[in-house]
Amino acid sequence: MKDAEWIAQLGRYELIEPSYIPGPEVVQLRLLTRRMRSYKQRQTQVKNEIHNLLQRAIIKLTSYLSDIYSKTGQALLTLFMNGEAIDTSSILACIQKIVKTSPEELLEAMNGKLSL
Repeated sequence: MKDAEWIAQLGRYELIEPSYIPGPEVVQLRLLTRRMRSYKQRQTQVKNEIHNLLQRAIIKLTSYLSDIYSKTGQALLTLFMNGEAIDTSSILACIQKIVKTSPEELLEAMNGKLSL
């Protein structure tokens, strides 16, 4: 009770700073920032799940491509997911930029089997 009286007395003499209440723009910006952070975390989580799935299926694209989410990596994964026949010519068609590995090595890396 004495603490409440003391705080009330400090308030009467304006010795206590009022609480900060952000404006609507700041509230909206905070909401958008939190949402963007949440989406980025979810994106990272999904990418890690895909890496894990590929590793369990003995698909070693990460050994030959620095980023399997590049245009080349996505094209190779799409080729694999569509169940198309994968050979060196189809791999060559998927390569978008200069890749340091040969199509034969990529073909060997994609020699796996997905099981859900």
